[in-house]
Amino acid sequence: MYRKLPIIKNKEIKLDIGCGNKTEEGCIGIDIRDCGQEIVWDVRDGIPLPDNSVILIWSNHVLEHFDNQELEDLFREFYRILKKDGIVKSVVPHALDPTAFYFDHKTFWNEARIETLPGVPGLEGFKVTKNIMSNQLNRRARLELLFELKKL
Repeated sequence: MYRKLPIIKNKEIKLDIGCGNKTEEGCIGIDIRDCGQEIVWDVRDGIPLPDNSVILIWSNHVLEHFDNQELEDLFREFYRILKKDGIVKSVVPHALDPTAFYFDHKTFWNEARIETLPGVPGLEGFKVTKNIMSNQLNRRARLELLFELKKL
């Protein structure tokens, strides 16, 4: 369901996946729950945006809630909607952090997992441009990973 997706022509689209009740500034929010964002949608059913239409995809503590197959499908969708040189930017709890093992987390993340993403069939057009562990990104976890993928 779309709430009020703005018609954007000749403008750079930035998308916040799993935004919840706080959409990243400058982004169009998409979440399965209705929190007042622009798009109410389950991204496991694809992303309702055209090919090559987005310059940035942001997610903050979302990807760990998907299983491996859902992640492969989701990253293929990211690739589809991103323009050339578009960026996927994400924060996930590091597998060394206790919050990584919350009951609703389906996947665990570390630096090696991120480095293997461009080796997944259909994702070869991505390049890892950032992959850092930090304990200062936000307060959802003590150890987090910030990573970026660029569409070549």
